[in-house]
Amino acid sequence: LATLRAFHTETEAKKQAASFSFTKEPKSQDALHGRSAMLRCEVNDPQGVIYSWKHNGETVTNSERRFLEGGNLKFTAIDRTLDSGNFQCFASKNSTGEEYHTGEASFNIKWLESGMVSLKSPESEAEIQSSSQVVLRCNIDGHPRPTNRWHKDETPLSEKSYKINNKDRTLTLPNASPDDNGVYYCCAKNAAGHVCSNDNFTLNIIDKSFPQPVVKPEDLVVMKNEEALFHCQFTAEPPPTVEWYHDNELVANKSRNGSLFITQVKPRNTGLYKCVAQGPRGPPVSLEASLRIAEIEDMMPIYSRVFPADSLERVTCRVPHGHPEPEVWWEHAGQRVPAEGRVYQDGLNLIFSPTRGEDSGTYTCFAQNKAGQRKQELTVTVANVVIFLLGKDDPLLNHVVTRSLFFIKDVRFKLFPNGTLRINNVEVYDGHLYSCESKTEAGKLNGQARVYVLERLKFTPTPQAYQCLELNKEGHLQCSAKGRQTPTVRWIRTDGSDLPVWVEQKGGTLHFSTVTRADAGNYTCLASNSQQGEIRAVVQLTVAVYVVFKLKPENTTVYQGHTAVLHCQATGDPPPFIQWKKKDKFLEADKSRFQKMANGSLVIHDVSMEDTGSYTCIAGNSCNIAHTSAELYVVANDEKAPYKMIQTIGLSVGAAVAYIIIVLGLMFSANDKSGFPGCEMFAKLSHANLARLLGICREVEPHYMILEYTDMGDLKQYLRVSKSKDEKVKVQPLSTKQKVSVCLQVARGMEHLSNQRFVHKDLASRNCLISSKRQIKVSALGLSKDVYNSEYYHYHQSWIPLRWLPSEAVFEDDFSTKTDVWSFGVLMWEVFSFGELPYAELTDDKVLEALQEGKLKLSPPQGCPSRVFKLMVRCWAASPKDRLSFSDICAALNDLPSESKV
Repeated sequence: LATLRAFHTETEAKKQAASFSFTKEPKSQDALHGRSAMLRCEVNDPQGVIYSWKHNGETVTNSERRFLEGGNLKFTAIDRTLDSGNFQCFASKNSTGEEYHTGEASFNIKWLESGMVSLKSPESEAEIQSSSQVVLRCNIDGHPRPTNRWHKDETPLSEKSYKINNKDRTLTLPNASPDDNGVYYCCAKNAAGHVCSNDNFTLNIIDKSFPQPVVKPEDLVVMKNEEALFHCQFTAEPPPTVEWYHDNELVANKSRNGSLFITQVKPRNTGLYKCVAQGPRGPPVSLEASLRIAEIEDMMPIYSRVFPADSLERVTCRVPHGHPEPEVWWEHAGQRVPAEGRVYQDGLNLIFSPTRGEDSGTYTCFAQNKAGQRKQELTVTVANVVIFLLGKDDPLLNHVVTRSLFFIKDVRFKLFPNGTLRINNVEVYDGHLYSCESKTEAGKLNGQARVYVLERLKFTPTPQAYQCLELNKEGHLQCSAKGRQTPTVRWIRTDGSDLPVWVEQKGGTLHFSTVTRADAGNYTCLASNSQQGEIRAVVQLTVAVYVVFKLKPENTTVYQGHTAVLHCQATGDPPPFIQWKKKDKFLEADKSRFQKMANGSLVIHDVSMEDTGSYTCIAGNSCNIAHTSAELYVVANDEKAPYKMIQTIGLSVGAAVAYIIIVLGLMFSANDKSGFPGCEMFAKLSHANLARLLGICREVEPHYMILEYTDMGDLKQYLRVSKSKDEKVKVQPLSTKQKVSVCLQVARGMEHLSNQRFVHKDLASRNCLISSKRQIKVSALGLSKDVYNSEYYHYHQSWIPLRWLPSEAVFEDDFSTKTDVWSFGVLMWEVFSFGELPYAELTDDKVLEALQEGKLKLSPPQGCPSRVFKLMVRCWAASPKDRLSFSDICAALNDLPSESKV
């Protein structure tokens, strides 16, 4: 049995040996010295195979230059000495221990090495004589043998004129003379590249008739009005003539020994001097020297330095320009800084190795030469490592008393000199991780503290105390709240009576399907949870009939000096109070020429040309406000009245849809190539927050646009009236939540407008409409430019809304969606300031000047949440690319808490 097993093992081994073979073997190849190369070696079954290589019979060990990569031997840089000879690959199998090898392979290494040009004959340069033979050898070598080429003073030498032996690499000058003087060098090339000699041979055969310098002139630096003496001597047979030149002009010199003497040096004497010697043979020999007046410039200032303690620091003193070169040294406390020690001078450098606290102080760098002395002082402060003086492992925010480098722009944040950060009027979104960093040149420390904001039970927002609903219409009262635990919200009658059956409440909303007189009264909203108890808010509900005009004023033309009457009557419950407004100013009834009748009509006595303009009748009660306008034209007896600009505001019914409309006269010619600005925009767009274009009339001038209108009129008028102290016309003011809603609706309308690649160019509250249900529509009422003409500025032959535009629109006429974003930021400011004029304290010219200088800023409106104002500021970024898109603005407004106060 053992014999059979041995026979079987031997048979298997023979089979394996028969099946084992090299699929790739190393082959002899050309290689360049210093370049990479590879010898390949692979077998058909590499599993369990170990590769090795031998070089000239010695095992190859891995190095950075030569190593195994798989079975291959890789060379990163072939060496003509170390890699000469034969290489052989070996492969052994772990399972059997058998070893196989390939044939030998070698490199034909090509190389080229630079060398010097040497003198072959005579043996030394001292033996070279004029008219004797001179042989030079080029010691550049390589494989294959390189071809050589000789040069003299950058000029190639040919075999026709010189005796050149390429085999011996020699150049022979059979009869050398001073005419052959020069620098000789050789270059060679082969397959490895091209090199030139690294040390050349200068042939200098002296001819006694040629002038040879004995004393050479030296550069001189003297003070102004001092004397200067240049020495210059040559030797030759016969003696040469010597002449001096100053900036290439011959200088009269009476000296017989060749020296040049200048008695009083002036600025005109400075420059380059040449001493030129001419012999009977050969070219003239010229020696140069310069003459300068001593000077030293002021030193550059050395700025104060702050160094961390125990550090290696270096300060360099900048040498001032001067002649001669100034000497530089450092001093401290009146003593020269030594050349060695902990604080020492090294050349121009003041070195601290290392710094210590006592090194703080003043160091002075001095620079001095023949012209004088200059100095500059350096103040050095050595800073210690910062440490926390107060704080815990988990410190409270007001316990961090290091100097903080974390600056917060919000006015609610106050940073004290001792490092304390105080947050006034904490808001919900103030709950963050705050970092305090204290830093000096010696290092920095960081401390962190997290602020947790505990929400109190509150209404979001508190329901308005006085609210109105329209008689016989659907209406609702809303109430919402939040706290640490989600509260339950419900409505009750304050007097304890039951809610009518037609009144339904759900999720904090009290819904009236049809409002009746009996629904008026006091209602209480209750919000409660198990942790924080209960809160209440009482709402006094008024049921009213909204204001409707019975008689609207009509456009009127009167002669100068006559009496004008503009009729206006309105109904509503409570009965509305009527006021008149011209342009953007309310008329004062006590003025003798203006009289408001009991029925609301306006009488103007003894009209003048200044009375021409738009007059607005505003009718309002405690629940809503409405307005209508008419134009008054005052003309001389023979003057034809101008056309009407705002024709009518009325009700249009068509296609089963009723619209309140406004007819605008457009203030531009039919020949204007720009056509109807805004017409295409409002004609092509359909969105809940964009006013609809219902018609255009352009048969005669002026052209008219018919736009959708709303029952409450423009947003600016609504905001101003809501701020009025007159209780008869004051409407319910907007809450913070409602103001955010107004801004969000405008942003949604502008988002749709910008997505369709339109630019509004005149976005402002005067160009937005608001309905009694507080729905906002972006419009273009400003196209007529006469209702709010005081808000426009005449600039470069056109009227522009200056206070609403960024600089690129005003000064470069570059309008884009980012222009509208800037205007939207100003509109938000208007909403939160109840329709105030932006930059009201500045004249139009001052606004233009500040805009050009980049100094135009709006202050936060009173009561405006900080996050809302931050959003405005981002809309006013100086660069258009840094402003938000309307999509970003919509997202930001959506993310705002329903009430910012905690």
